[in-house]
Amino acid sequence: MKVVGFTIVRNAIKFDYPVLESIASILPVCDEVIVSVGKSDDDTLNLIKGIASSKIKIMESVWDDSLRTAKACIGNQ
Repeated sequence: MKVVGFTIVRNAIKFDYPVLESIASILPVCDEVIVSVGKSDDDTLNLIKGIASSKIKIMESVWDDSLRTAKACIGNQ
């Protein structure tokens, strides 16, 4: 059996999200970790590319901000 982890991230540096720690915590139990990296306003993509593991597979994506709702954007008024 193969165990695959998955996470999504965008603007991790800008919002001080501990994405490296998050990914590092699942690497030991996964055969592969897929990271969907949204087009960011910072250097998040290069941060993820800098992880030294052959288990990491990066998928670049573009998020459609027009689909956000007011409830999902508390404080973004």
